Amino acid sequence: MVIIERLPMTRKGGAQGDILRLVVSEADAAWMLNLAKRTLQAKRLDGSGPPFIQISNRRIGYLVSDLQTWIDGRAVRSTSDATVRRLRNAP
Repeated sequence: MVIIERLPMTRKGGAQGDILRLVVSEADAAWMLNLAKRTLQAKRLDGSGPPFIQISNRRIGYLVSDLQTWIDGRAVRSTSDATVRRLRNAP
């Protein structure tokens, strides 16, 4: 497993805003999110996980930017905020 310390935000010589769209494997995404691979799979099945890419019939990938956006959207300031969000998102 490769640990990425700093990701370039643009390609070398690229135009302004040309974001590098790095795709990581399911196992690496689970590691980055500190989740078990099976937990990430379950979240993919019920729709509560981050957006994913179907690379082939048997291979799933995740954009690093989508993982970051998903984590940012789960941030709360207190346990009551987390409870309200959980109740609001309940089926």
